[in-house]
Amino acid sequence: MNAIEELRQCPDVATLKPALRKLCEKFGRIASLDVLTAMHEGTKQAICFLRLDSPEREEELMKTLGVGRFGGEVVFVIDLNVPLTSQDAGPSSQWAEFEDFE
Repeated sequence: MNAIEELRQCPDVATLKPALRKLCEKFGRIASLDVLTAMHEGTKQAICFLRLDSPEREEELMKTLGVGRFGGEVVFVIDLNVPLTSQDAGPSSQWAEFEDFE
């Protein structure tokens, strides 16, 4: 199972956060991490915006995950493994809360 597939096993952002930390510790310290949750075509997603303490280490992470940059940040989307409820019926998005990584 590759790294993105492992992250897709997370049912929610609270589970995704430690999984991202574990993955990123191989590449360096997380300088910033923001997660936007969204609904897209009936799937709950976590859109991750990530910065490490070193651009070189970010390049390694991007190659490992097969992802790119947007606005200077490493960006990737994870489809969360969560059953949908009637409240999840329409498109929506919200920022998930994360503590400071410094």
